[in-house]
Amino acid sequence: MKFFALALTLIIWGSTAVHASDDLNVVRIATEEYPPYTSEKLKHYGIDSHIVSESFRAEGIDVEYQFFSGARSYAMAKEGSVDGTLPWALRSERRQYFWYSDPVIQVDHEQFYFRSGLQFEWNPTTRDYTNLEGLRLAAIISYNYGDEFQKAEADGVIQVDRVGNLRQAFGMLLLDRVDIVISKGRVATYVLQSDFTKDEIAQLDYRSENLKPASYDYLLFSKRSPNARHYLNAFNRGIKKLHASGDFDKLLRAFEAGDYITAE
Repeated sequence: MKFFALALTLIIWGSTAVHASDDLNVVRIATEEYPPYTSEKLKHYGIDSHIVSESFRAEGIDVEYQFFSGARSYAMAKEGSVDGTLPWALRSERRQYFWYSDPVIQVDHEQFYFRSGLQFEWNPTTRDYTNLEGLRLAAIISYNYGDEFQKAEADGVIQVDRVGNLRQAFGMLLLDRVDIVISKGRVATYVLQSDFTKDEIAQLDYRSENLKPASYDYLLFSKRSPNARHYLNAFNRGIKKLHASGDFDKLLRAFEAGDYITAE
């Protein structure tokens, strides 16, 4: 009887050990509809997702993507319901909840989009938001647009309508419900070309919100996920392999050539 109990314990322990090992071969990442960087509708789920998948694949790890809103993706990762979340900019306040990966991809600057003919003063170097007093801006819920924007919003210097997605923001702009939409250039271009007519796009103009040095998207790993450190180290090793092999540059060339516009 004792032998049977011991054997059963060993079988259960062995099964649990194998299961834990199997778990380490799959990383769970929460992300959002943020084309062309991440999207359930795009080839390879977008360029950011493809870079992340290939980096993990170089380390023998598969990626399971779960698509939610940006706010929910962040919250799920923060509480440890998933291992990580993508894509996020570098913000010091996030470090108490997450470990940052090496950079995934360099991203473009924020732009102001507005109806042609709107007159307002703006210097992208000084970024004095008092120049936008009286104007209505649209921004995405949970997004951080930098210290200057965030402070101006918090202090009531600018009136900001936070909405769920960029398509909604541009719809409000075209209906004259807001004066300015803030967005990264590639993201705005994708949404405008996908969801709006040429006549609607022709009504809009844009200018740079800032001229800051290059910024990057990052993969955040939850400090509440027990395997986060393992995945963090694996990803960083994998993306270094992509750079060293030249495969990273191949992915970027395909991205710039429009290879991620349609789903697989």
